Amino acid sequence: METAYSRARENSVQKNNTQIKRTIENKDYYIITAYCACYDCCNKRPTDKGYGITASGVKAQQGITVATDKSIPFGTKIYIEGVGERIVQDRGSAIKGNRIDLYFENHQEANSFGRQKRKVTILK
Repeated sequence: METAYSRARENSVQKNNTQIKRTIENKDYYIITAYCACYDCCNKRPTDKGYGITASGVKAQQGITVATDKSIPFGTKIYIEGVGERIVQDRGSAIKGNRIDLYFENHQEANSFGRQKRKVTILK
């Protein structure tokens, strides 16, 4: 259902981003979990090849990187309610359907985030 707020938000996005026109593909609830580059989360040690490198080949960065299943292509921007905008740069074997893994720089922060249900908007 379209409301005055949603129309204003979409117009604001279009006005603020005149170079790249984004349209909202879907807005749904996802289970958001968190991970870091440590052995417990990724089975890699700092001396291992590919440590801290995402499935798309870029270095994972807090505030940018999320992992999704293959249904959302690398490079897709998403907006997570209460978290902000992120970019799909990684995959995970346990990530299926409406689930997203949010990257953190350290394990304690990832554990503190826990498991949360949030509304996610996929931006194009």
